[in-house]
Amino acid sequence: MSEVRTRFAPSPSGFLHVGGARTALFNYLYAKACGGSFVLRVEDTDQERSTRESEDIILDSLEWLGIKGDEGVREGGQYGPYRQSDRLDRYQKYTDDLLSKGLAYPCFCTSEELEQKQSRSKMLGVPHVYDGKCRNLSAEEVQAKKDAGESYAIRFQVDPSEVVVDDVVQGRVKFDARLIGDFIIVKSDGFPSYNYAVVIDDHEMKISHVIRGVGHLSNTPRQILIHHALGFSLPVYAHISEIVGTDRKKLSKRRGATSVLLFRDLGYLSDGLVNYMALLGWYPEDAVEFLPDGGLAKKFDIARCSKSPAMFDFFETDKSEAEFEPLNMEREELNKWINPKSKLNWLNQKYIRHYELPELYRLARPFLEKDERVAALIHEDEELLVKTLGSIREYMTTLEDAGPYILEIFRKSVEPESEEAKSVLTEEGAAEVVSAFLEEIKGASPEHPEDFAGLMKAAGKKAGAKGRGLFMPIRVATTGKMHGLELPILFSLLGKDTLIKRIESVMAMVG
Repeated sequence: MSEVRTRFAPSPSGFLHVGGARTALFNYLYAKACGGSFVLRVEDTDQERSTRESEDIILDSLEWLGIKGDEGVREGGQYGPYRQSDRLDRYQKYTDDLLSKGLAYPCFCTSEELEQKQSRSKMLGVPHVYDGKCRNLSAEEVQAKKDAGESYAIRFQVDPSEVVVDDVVQGRVKFDARLIGDFIIVKSDGFPSYNYAVVIDDHEMKISHVIRGVGHLSNTPRQILIHHALGFSLPVYAHISEIVGTDRKKLSKRRGATSVLLFRDLGYLSDGLVNYMALLGWYPEDAVEFLPDGGLAKKFDIARCSKSPAMFDFFETDKSEAEFEPLNMEREELNKWINPKSKLNWLNQKYIRHYELPELYRLARPFLEKDERVAALIHEDEELLVKTLGSIREYMTTLEDAGPYILEIFRKSVEPESEEAKSVLTEEGAAEVVSAFLEEIKGASPEHPEDFAGLMKAAGKKAGAKGRGLFMPIRVATTGKMHGLELPILFSLLGKDTLIKRIESVMAMVG
């Protein structure tokens, strides 16, 4: 069997979103699982939309995810160049070959003409297929138009036939070539079309497997026709399922599709996100979902991918029909859309606990330094802070969670932060709740969150309080705040003695 060679070939016209990142990941994992090579190529023939800035953002995103090319734009390799705009001379010989064999022809139809024809088809409710106006121009007519300086594209000639795609994921899919029509392979600006360049690039770079989103399945018959016309052997095709939100609708820029770097900025670990994305449309045979230390690459098999849409459950898109763009939202507003029960949160927690403490601290430090109060603690006693991180990691979902926990643990004094908070402790029954909780703590030896939760419940029963009337007085008496970390978890980190001191100090202030 020849070497497995896969590729990811993004168009540099924006950021790397979750769908694109998953496609890159599946290609990378399959190549690694088979001992093959993964190629990173940039398809920038759309000159109006492509930018080097976007290219850098995409490649930087892949690097953060740990998806590294064996060959590519940055890595180099024997089949380069790996940027399409640097390969224009490579396409010309194939175009000349198709023209000489009568398998392609110049098309002088203007954009206005083509738009009118498309509009007419739309009005009639029928698929638009090019009518072949320029297909039968004589050599003399073609030359006369060229001599007159008329702009032209090159179209591939499609004859009636059935095109069959044998797909690893989707199965056998048949297409009627009559519904495809003669399509453009070289645009009037001289740049190749996507469907044309991708075939030549894949052939010259010896790509054995084309793994991509199911949205590209409709492009595949065109590419197969070009493969046949140029005498190229076909790669293995695998079109993976689309990704939908919790509302079962396809992700879009305005419905949850966002840059993978947003997750980095929110404090998610690249390993956690990679593990999560791998489970979007693929499932391991042994049903083990947490796969650290190279486990994904060892187990991944493209044949185990599902046809069914994969649910991206990080955002709760089903709770509102309102559009939202995560990258354009303030954090407080974004938090309203994040699903706390997302599998990504579960996996990220697992990785936070799995990492060696020095590595976790290295990754968490940029988030700790965002708050000058925590940064000061780093300089005061970094060793103690690292040990504290080791204690709180069990309760962290993201790296961003570390700062608030550490600040609360290291607070030297506690007092009500506002008049509103202070008034909580003077409400009817509040003093009784706090007193009952203090009595419960002094009479017990709590260590774990569930121990403290039980003591709070017992205090509520003794004081005849529940809900806000129970939790809010205890929160203000122990933290001085009306909002914050989950109390049983915080209490287990603070310990019995610190809690007693805090309660007695705060209640003495309130008098």
